[in-house]
Amino acid sequence: MQTVPIHQAKSQLSELIRAVEQGEEVVLTRHGKRVIRLIKEPETEQPSIEARRQAITAELEALRTKVGSAGPGFQELWEEHKRERGAAWIDDPEGARAGR
Repeated sequence: MQTVPIHQAKSQLSELIRAVEQGEEVVLTRHGKRVIRLIKEPETEQPSIEARRQAITAELEALRTKVGSAGPGFQELWEEHKRERGAAWIDDPEGARAGR
């Protein structure tokens, strides 16, 4: 582990970053007191698009199972909503404005 004063680190930042990339820990100090510790960012592997797609599909299937499919679908609910609201304006926005 290296301990470097901040004022010195300014002039050798590139070297300190290289040391951290090689696994070394660097501590920056101000007036002899530890201020910050530089450590290497852990390498994380990004999941592939296919893995993400599979995960999303699995979540959707779990949600469908939890919610169930016994009730009406979206289209049925939408038609019911339009009937209840007398929503001619949804299908004919111009006609709704003309009636005002």
